[in-house]
Amino acid sequence: MKHILAGFCMLLSTGGILVYPQEAATENALMILEDRGEVILEFEHPGPQMLNWLSKWISIDRVDRETVKAYANREGFERFLELDVPYRVLDWPGKNIKRTRKGYLPVTSWQVYPTYEQYDSLMVAFQENHPQRCRLDTIGYSQEGRALLVVKISDHVEMDEAEPEFFYTSSMHGDELGGYVLMLRLIDYLLNQYGIDPQATRLVDSVEIWINPLANPDGAYHDGNHTIAGATRFNANGVDLNRNFPDPVAGPHPDGQDHQPETTAMMEFMQGRHFSMSANFHGGEEVVNYPWDTWQKRHADDAWFQFISHEYADTAQAYSVNYMNGFNDGITNGYDWYSITGGRQDYTTYFLNGRETSIELDVSKITPEAELDQLWNYNYRSFINYMAQVLYGIHGSVTEADNETQAVPAMVTIVGYDLDNSMVYSDSIHGFYARLLNEGTYDLTFSADGYFDQTVSGVAVSNYRTTRLDIALVKNTSAVSGPSEAPFQLSIFPNPARGYANLTLELETEATVALHIIDLNGRIVFQTAPEKFGVGTIEKSLELDFLEPGSYIIQLEVNGQMLRNRLIKL
Repeated sequence: MKHILAGFCMLLSTGGILVYPQEAATENALMILEDRGEVILEFEHPGPQMLNWLSKWISIDRVDRETVKAYANREGFERFLELDVPYRVLDWPGKNIKRTRKGYLPVTSWQVYPTYEQYDSLMVAFQENHPQRCRLDTIGYSQEGRALLVVKISDHVEMDEAEPEFFYTSSMHGDELGGYVLMLRLIDYLLNQYGIDPQATRLVDSVEIWINPLANPDGAYHDGNHTIAGATRFNANGVDLNRNFPDPVAGPHPDGQDHQPETTAMMEFMQGRHFSMSANFHGGEEVVNYPWDTWQKRHADDAWFQFISHEYADTAQAYSVNYMNGFNDGITNGYDWYSITGGRQDYTTYFLNGRETSIELDVSKITPEAELDQLWNYNYRSFINYMAQVLYGIHGSVTEADNETQAVPAMVTIVGYDLDNSMVYSDSIHGFYARLLNEGTYDLTFSADGYFDQTVSGVAVSNYRTTRLDIALVKNTSAVSGPSEAPFQLSIFPNPARGYANLTLELETEATVALHIIDLNGRIVFQTAPEKFGVGTIEKSLELDFLEPGSYIIQLEVNGQMLRNRLIKL
C-alpha cells in the first residue's frame, strides 16, 4: 500500500490542478465537522485502485476524469488526512438558501420545499382525500425520531392483490432533495389523475404502488424542521445510509457501522413486501445508474436494465433541453462509474431478488425552488413509463395441482440464464410472481419444497407485452422432509438468536453442503456455494445482524437432500 500512496501523493503534488493552503483547509474542515458532522472534499482522481480503498473511509459522491468529490465524517476525515494530499473544502448544497422567508408559495404549488410538519400534513391529507386509493403507513423512525412515511396507492388499497408491487423512494442522502418534492407531486398526480389519465389509471388498477418521498428526514432537516438549508448527506449519526446496507461482496456491514435505524426500518419494510421493481432517487448528476455497484461483472438481466434505463433517459431527453444526455446517453453501469459497497440498489437486487436502479435527477443536489416545476416536466413521463415496466415480462401464479386455491411459494429460475440471485419467487398469499425480462425466448423451471419441479420451455417474451404463465405443481409425497429421514443431523444454538447462531451438522458420510436462509415469503436472503466435507462434525458460526427480527428457515442441501430447521431472529 505504501508505494501506491507515494504515487498518489506525487500525482497530486505535480498535477497542478488542485493545490490549496492545506492548513487553512484543515482548520475550515474541522470547524464544519464540529457544526455539521460532515465535510465535503474535492481532490484529484487518484485512479480506480486508490479510489476503491478511499471509499472504505469516505463517501464518494461524484467522479469525473480529473477530480473526485466526497463526504467525510470525523473518522473518515482523519483517515483522509493520513494520505497528506492536496484537497479543498466545498460549501454544503443548502448554504445559500435563506432560512426564513415571507410570502411562501402554497406547498401544493410544488415549487417550494415543505417544512417537516408540512410534509407530514401532506402525507396525511393524501390518505384523507383519497381513502379508497391511498393508505399512509410508517416504515419506521429515524435516529432523531422523525417518521419514515410511505403511501400505498392502489384501486383496492386495503387488499393484497395478485399484482406486482412497485416502490419509489427518494433522498436517502438528505441533501439531495429534488426527488423529495417530485415524489410528493407524483403521489398527487396518480391520485388526482385516476379516472382521467389512462396511464395513471392503468397503473393504479394493475400495480400496488408504494412511494416514500423522504428516506433521510434527519439529514434533510439537520438544522430543524422549519428549513432544509442545512441539509446533510449523512443521517444524525454521521452515517451514509447508502453505504449501510448488506452487500453481496463486502458482507453485512460494508461500512464498518452498525445498521442505522433508517436502514433497519427500510430493510424490514422491504423484506415484508414483495417488490418486483423499484428505484431510489438522488441528486448531483443526471443519469440512470443500474446494477451492479459492487461488482464489475454484469447482472443476468443486464440487457433489460439497459433497456429500461435508456427508456427513462430517452423520455426525459424528449421533453427537455440538454438534460440527462451525458455518460452512455443518460445511463451508466454503477461499477463502470465508480464502485461502492453497501448501496440499497445492490441490496435490493441481490438479497431481495428485486430489480432496482439509482436515478440521479439533477446536477444540483438541492434543485432551486424556481426550477422544481421544470424538473417535474422533464421527468414525470419517465416516472410513469418506468413504473409501467413492472407490468411486462412473464407474470403468473404458482398453485397446487390438487388445490388451485392453495398458493405455493416457489423459486422461478430461467434455465441456463440466472446467476447471482437473479431468480425470483412467487408469494405465499396468491402464488403470484413477475419475472421481468428483455424480449427473447426462455425456459423456466418452477421448484418448491415438497413438490416436483416443473420446466416450461420456449416461453416467448416481447417488450411492452405481458406473457401469462400459470403453473400447478404436483406434490412429491416421497420427498425428504427433515433430518430424521437422512443420515445427517442439524442443530442450531442459540435459538432464538440475536447477533449470531452456531450451526452444527453431523455427517455420517462424505457430503457436498450448501446453506440457504429463507424468509417466510419463500425468498432466499442468504446462501453459500456448495462445499465438500468429510465424515464428522461441521460447526459454523452464522452472523445474523443483516437479518431483521422474525422467523426464517435454515436450509442445508446435503448431497441433494434438504435439512430444514426454523430459526427465530430476535
